[in-house]
Amino acid sequence: MGIYYPLLLILIRSFSAIALVLAWALCLRRGRQQRARWGGYAYSALLGVWAAIYVGMLVYEWIGVTLHRRALLLEALAGVASFLMAPLVFQVFYRNERLHLPSRRLWQALLAVTWAVSLAAIALGLFRNIPASIALFLPAVGLSLGGCVGVLCSSRAPWTAHRNQRRWMVSVVCAWVAIVFLWRLTDAHWAEALKDACPFCLVFLVTWHTERLTFFDVLLKKAAFGSFTLLLITLYMAFVTPWIWALRMSGWISTLFWALSVWPLVLPAPWGYRKLSDWLDRKWLGRRYSPAQASRYFLSGLQGATGIDELQRLAAGRLGAIFQAEVDVALATGAAVPASARPVSLSAPILLHGAPAGEIRIGPRPQSPRFLSEDIALLVSLAEAFAFLLENHQLRERRFLDGQRERELQLNASRSELKALRAQVNPHFLFNALNAIAGLIPRDPDRAERTIEQLAEVFRYTLRGSQREWVRLEDEMEAVRAYLDVEQARFGDGLRVRLECAGPDVRNARIPAMVVQTLVENSTRHGVGAINTPGLVEVLASASGDRLRIEVRDNGPGFRPGAVPPGQSRDGGYGLRNVRERLRGHFGDAASLAIGRDAAAGMTVVAIEMPRAAAVPS
Repeated sequence: MGIYYPLLLILIRSFSAIALVLAWALCLRRGRQQRARWGGYAYSALLGVWAAIYVGMLVYEWIGVTLHRRALLLEALAGVASFLMAPLVFQVFYRNERLHLPSRRLWQALLAVTWAVSLAAIALGLFRNIPASIALFLPAVGLSLGGCVGVLCSSRAPWTAHRNQRRWMVSVVCAWVAIVFLWRLTDAHWAEALKDACPFCLVFLVTWHTERLTFFDVLLKKAAFGSFTLLLITLYMAFVTPWIWALRMSGWISTLFWALSVWPLVLPAPWGYRKLSDWLDRKWLGRRYSPAQASRYFLSGLQGATGIDELQRLAAGRLGAIFQAEVDVALATGAAVPASARPVSLSAPILLHGAPAGEIRIGPRPQSPRFLSEDIALLVSLAEAFAFLLENHQLRERRFLDGQRERELQLNASRSELKALRAQVNPHFLFNALNAIAGLIPRDPDRAERTIEQLAEVFRYTLRGSQREWVRLEDEMEAVRAYLDVEQARFGDGLRVRLECAGPDVRNARIPAMVVQTLVENSTRHGVGAINTPGLVEVLASASGDRLRIEVRDNGPGFRPGAVPPGQSRDGGYGLRNVRERLRGHFGDAASLAIGRDAAAGMTVVAIEMPRAAAVPS
């Protein structure tokens, strides 16, 4: 077969290695989530052994071809893993069917014999009695695979539930037994290739029947892309590398030239994976939008909602277009979410402050494939975005009611203006943050989840800050930290943050709510937001005697002399003026707000000084 058989064998082993590593990672993740798994922990161990065997074979081949050496340690580890594979396969099938076996002690005894033979083979191999060790290999494999077939055929589990799965498993295991014996007896190339493909076929079958939600999204996409990439690299190494070495350039020039020549393979890799995923999504899974496109489409359709009812209606329409199914956005009435009168294929809760406030329900798709793991993840992220928009609308309604109550009580204009400022949720900040989260979902889902949590913390603190006058400085600093974390998700490396709060006495000091938050928002929006270079925002809190000092510093352009009236913010608003008036109302002349410039550091400084003991409003 010439060069084609080794290349075929490497491709089979490479594809199997990639798929087995992914399946093992999936199995471990399900174990951390405490979810029921086919085969239990024995299946996790078996996948780990198989993954180690195939990865070890690839590394061993690479060392032999490139370094012309034998990796004795890898040979020993591969032998041990191969002998462990046989009893582990039997263990997995026995564990999965043990509750339905009529003569459990018989199968336990056969399993014990299989383990004993395999461990004896390992011991003989470690004592360098290789022929005797190999002689025990076939009995161990025969006992294991024969036991698997016997367990499947003897099980009294109802065949109606997983009829096709059990039939295919019996067929695969029987074929595996025949192929292994043919390979050992004939040493045929085709038998060895089929023997190496059998573990992947079994994992493919188990994953298809027990983990179908993640089959396409995890196993198929990544394994197919990894194998295709490996094929390109193999062809490159086979045809391009010998030509480069034949040029007989000096060592470092040849290495540099070889490294640069790989770039045409490396650079299109993200594009290729994206195209492969999009093709699978469109052709096989009936998805019209990628996760990022779906998030942008969903958020853009809800920006014009003027009330909760309209928000609910628009969300149902956009979700129906995304998932191509009937959608019901049910909000809680009182303490319970109303039950659905229609069948539901997919659902996600709408959570506000950790409590259920509703549920998004997706109906079945009669003409499209079933929903898979990416559909579930997308629905969960869209439900979280809808929850934030719902909370924003509730906050607006509460602001409206608060404003009515304030007008009915005929509060002074300055106080009403302050209340509105403190209850305000900046819609630009909200939609910028949500767009940043939408961009993070496909690239860095963990960072997207953390940013959503920080955004929720900002909203919760803003809502609480509109209802109370005094807070601890530590609580205010935590809200500031959450706000800056959300801004960092949007700006990336273009925003650096430094927060310092010296000592427990300083952290426990009570201050008027939202004063530091207002200064930080002003610094972020009109300070570092006005420059093209990386921005820096610092919040420093310290105490001297009975005085508390809080500084908000940024490396923005600063205040131009005469451009902004005293007390107003940089955009001509009233943020700084309101902070100054609140400090004066509570402390009189004992508190101050000063604006300056640290020329040495090139930073604008807005500093608050007030008495540290502030217990009740004046």
